[in-house]
Amino acid sequence: MKRTLAGIVAALAVALGSTLGPSAAPVAAATAAPTALVAAAAALPVTTTTVTVKIDGRSFSARLVQPSGSAPRTYPVIAFGHGFLQSTAQYAGTLNSIASRGYVVIAPNSEGGFAPDHARFADDLWRSLRWVRSTQPNASLTLDAVAGHSMGGGAAVVAADRYPDIDSIATLAAAQTTPSATAAAAGIAVGALFVVGSADTVVAPATTRGIYNAKPSPATFATITGGYHCGFIESTAFLGVGCDRGSISRSAQLSITRGLLGAWFDRAFKGAPVPPVPSGVVVERK
Repeated sequence: MKRTLAGIVAALAVALGSTLGPSAAPVAAATAAPTALVAAAAALPVTTTTVTVKIDGRSFSARLVQPSGSAPRTYPVIAFGHGFLQSTAQYAGTLNSIASRGYVVIAPNSEGGFAPDHARFADDLWRSLRWVRSTQPNASLTLDAVAGHSMGGGAAVVAADRYPDIDSIATLAAAQTTPSATAAAAGIAVGALFVVGSADTVVAPATTRGIYNAKPSPATFATITGGYHCGFIESTAFLGVGCDRGSISRSAQLSITRGLLGAWFDRAFKGAPVPPVPSGVVVERK
């Protein structure tokens, strides 16, 4: 939503984070454990439901994950876009991890077929944010973000360009989309995190780097050494057809990924300090 004081402070923090090293220079730390970022916040119990989002003449199902109990208008809202032909169930642990840090997370199931409309998917991420704010009493009315994997990551970038009220972006192996995620990135002012796996052969890290390069500062590019495209999902469907492999386990990659996402959102919305870089990750900032 529109810039709040907390949002402005967070954006300045992202920009100041680049002072940890030269512009666009890698920052690595070999001493931090891969799970160090996951433990940065106390986990809240969460509730998962399947909901039907009806808004703007559209109707689609979505996975909704949020902290249990009552905390009126407390939690920032995050819309997460799935990858090509992927169910939102493939991201259940990641969505739970984010929500347990104090966020309402919604993942639309729309555009899950063989011919997805990327522009419509981007709009559905925005629609999901609005729907959550209008129906979920614990959702913040002013703080929100978009995130996603592969196609969903590209759609998140397109959404942030189309809807500048969005406060933050985080992507996993963001893919090129139609309309172009690279072109969309050039028009985005808010902070964006781009996470890739160095061994990804489905969406080459160079593809996501092109989106990152087009994005004006502030932005962060994090490479998980040995990470792979299907390491961002929780299991491999279709007997592994269309998937790749990396040199680290899926569980290790998911642990690192969830820590990076959680730390990013905590920094953007809660003023959390810049965390140490976990081992096996190379970070660039601008």
